[in-house]
Amino acid sequence: REHVKNSMKHAWNGYKEYAFGFDEVKPISGEGSNSWAGIGTTLVDSLDTLWLMDMMNEFNEARDWVANELDLNKNVFTSVFEITIRSLGGLLAAYDWSGDAVFLEKATDLADRILNAFRSEE
Repeated sequence: REHVKNSMKHAWNGYKEYAFGFDEVKPISGEGSNSWAGIGTTLVDSLDTLWLMDMMNEFNEARDWVANELDLNKNVFTSVFEITIRSLGGLLAAYDWSGDAVFLEKATDLADRILNAFRSEE
């Protein structure tokens, strides 16, 4: 368990240093990238892991970013699958574990926005 948690700390610290708030960090350049709509996909997808690994300082910092910086008002082409499992799923899991309403509010907003993708005939 200790080695797994240390690996998570290492990964999180790298993300925090090089790409905090971006969708992902590019492994070679170390730059942040917004490949998935620019909605902090790695951060959001990591919330439940931070909670389960009792990394509460990191969780709270990520929670504050979600509450204060996460802007879902985007008009971009992206993968509905990735947004659903990583972003919507991450927000719902964070809400389920923490009970913090900010996650449910953001999840509802995101779900309402991607719902049109399921109404499309394409």
